[in-house]
Amino acid sequence: MNPNQIGTEDINFFQENGYFQIHNFFDKLAISELKHALDKTIEDKRAQFLDIDDKANKNYNQVFNQMVNLWVDYENIRKYSFDARMAEIARKLSCSRHLMIYHDHGLIKPGGQNSRATNWHQDAPYWPMEQVGALSAWIAVDNVTVDNGCMQFIPGSHKYGRLPPVKLDIEGESVLSKIGEKGLDKEPVVMEMESGGITFHHGCTFHYATPNYSNLPRRALAIIYIPDNVNYNGGWNAGGDHNLKIGEPFCGPQHPILASG
Repeated sequence: MNPNQIGTEDINFFQENGYFQIHNFFDKLAISELKHALDKTIEDKRAQFLDIDDKANKNYNQVFNQMVNLWVDYENIRKYSFDARMAEIARKLSCSRHLMIYHDHGLIKPGGQNSRATNWHQDAPYWPMEQVGALSAWIAVDNVTVDNGCMQFIPGSHKYGRLPPVKLDIEGESVLSKIGEKGLDKEPVVMEMESGGITFHHGCTFHYATPNYSNLPRRALAIIYIPDNVNYNGGWNAGGDHNLKIGEPFCGPQHPILASG
């Protein structure tokens, strides 16, 4: 999809609902390359993450496993994390002048009967950012369905703002409990799609993933984008640069600009 095809209606949809989906964004050849590249990182870095019986991280591994900043070491993943079309769409949806990468991360949801759902949560509470507004692109490396752990979003839930974080390794924890009696008046939207599809979601959008009941891991690559009006708040920076200044924009070699308008 050409970023020029993103119009006012699409931007308004994202601003109102907090998510946006594009089917078949990457072709089969690109996804085949990304699959092999992601499998290589698993082999190199964290093959044990596919073992949900690993005692040290058992609860967390039953939810999902993630490998952060793959773009730094893997050029064949960097080309997807830095994809100019995807970054420009994220810039337009976020209504920003330019945006930087916070980090990318490979997300592997192990399969099998012990697989667990990803609790309803927001992303923003885990990011070291003063303002909300950062967003993620989520690339389906495998076909994703309710049977193997596809994402679900609650439309408009980003309007609740940043809420206290949820413990993802504790079953039953949920951001839904953080909104008290306000309640929700919209049903979740299921993001089933074939490999090569992508979703974008605001950092405050409530989202969830079903357990992976298949016998294969569900692979995805996510990229977090920081709009130019979002500043560092002094927290731990998973992006890797620990020389950022509190109250100032993200910058430096670990947070390069990926799109500028």
